[in-house]
Amino acid sequence: MSGFVVDSSLKARIRGAVIFGVVVLGALYLGGIAFILLMIAAAGIGIYEWLRMVRLENKIYFRIPLLMFGIAYIGIACAVMAWLRVGTPYGLYNMLTLLLIVWASDISAYFSGRAIGGPKLAPKISPKKTWAGFIGSSVGAGLVAAALACPELLAKFSVDTVGQMTPLGYGLMGFLLAMFGQMGDLFISVFKRRYGVKDTGTIIPGHGGVLDRIDALLLVSIMFGLIVIFFA
Repeated sequence: MSGFVVDSSLKARIRGAVIFGVVVLGALYLGGIAFILLMIAAAGIGIYEWLRMVRLENKIYFRIPLLMFGIAYIGIACAVMAWLRVGTPYGLYNMLTLLLIVWASDISAYFSGRAIGGPKLAPKISPKKTWAGFIGSSVGAGLVAAALACPELLAKFSVDTVGQMTPLGYGLMGFLLAMFGQMGDLFISVFKRRYGVKDTGTIIPGHGGVLDRIDALLLVSIMFGLIVIFFA
C-alpha cells in the first residue's frame, strides 16, 4: 500500500505550483494594473529575500554594494516585465513568449540532464546541473520559441514577433535566451551557497521563495527587453 502513497512534500510542491501558476497567469491575462501590482509584489518580496540572504557578513557589517546591486537587479527585471506586458504592442504575446522560453528551458534542462547525465556544469555551485542539461535547455527553448513564431499561430491570434522575426530567428533567440536563464539560475545559486541558504524564502509551499522561482526569469527578462528595444 505504501507504494501508492503520494509523498507529502510532492503534494506541497504540486499545490504550491498550482496556486503560483494561477496567480501569475491570471494577472498576466488581465494585464494592466493587475499585472503591474503582481510585478510590484514580486519585486518587493524578491528584494526582501535578497536582503535577508546577504545583508550581513559574519553578522558584523552591512555589505552595501551587494545589497544595492540586488535591489537594482530585481527591481529592473520586474519593471521590464511590467513594461513588456502593458507598454509594448502584443504585450500578452510578448510576456507569454518570455515565460514559455524560461519554462521550456527549465523543463528541457531537467529531463535532458537526467536522461543523459555526464559532466557537471558547475559542481561547486549547483551539483545537479550538467552540460547535457545546459545544451538541452537551449534546444528545448529554441524549439518552443520557433513554434511561437509559426505564421499560422501569429495569424490566428493577430500578433507579430519582435522585429517581425521568422521562426528561425525566434528559435535562435530562444536558444540564446535559455543560456542566459541558466546563467541567472547559477548567479543566485552562487549567493545561496555562499551564505548557506537552501531556499531564499518559504512563501511558495514546496518551492521556496519568490527569488527561487524567478532566478532564471530575471536575467532573461532583461535580455529580452533589450531585444525588444533594439527592434523597436
